[in-house]
Amino acid sequence: MTEFEVVNVVGTIDFQQPIALDPLADSLANREESNRVEYDPEELHLIHSWLFEQKVYVAFYKNGTCSVTGASSLSEFHEVSEAVSDVVQDILDFEVSPSIRVANIVTTSEIGYIPTLEAIAIGLGLEQTEYEPEQFPALIYRGEDAVFLIFADGKIVCTGLDDIDEISSAIDAITEQIEALEGL
Repeated sequence: MTEFEVVNVVGTIDFQQPIALDPLADSLANREESNRVEYDPEELHLIHSWLFEQKVYVAFYKNGTCSVTGASSLSEFHEVSEAVSDVVQDILDFEVSPSIRVANIVTTSEIGYIPTLEAIAIGLGLEQTEYEPEQFPALIYRGEDAVFLIFADGKIVCTGLDDIDEISSAIDAITEQIEALEGL
């Protein structure tokens, strides 16, 4: 099993009703978990906020949904989701059970050696790969469910999946394919 590190969890929180952004922006600005809040109703109809040491970004939309990005683990994503729910509950007139959904987990891993990206691009199939080192330093492989960035130093970024077990299986599979193509 190839080890990997979660570097970004992206998801949504849906309160299933509109949110009044003016009082929410005021409430966010006065919360200790909030580090920065940007809200200009004349320019944009959303609130930009950074929570937990400016690491996690949450966009609040007046239709009642929030986009969350920047959590470095599933537990941190859920912690942020709970904090966001608490803030929104403070301004709503009734208790709402939000729908929370992880949409994408970005991970990094290493294969432990310097791969031959040109050979890997051909071996994985030119219709599923893009490799233009003059434009971008990684081979892009679009698998069935995930997208992989394979760098010349052996680092791999996996994106497009929302389940840790699926990510583990996908990383193991691509690592095995690369090793087979490299004759290891």
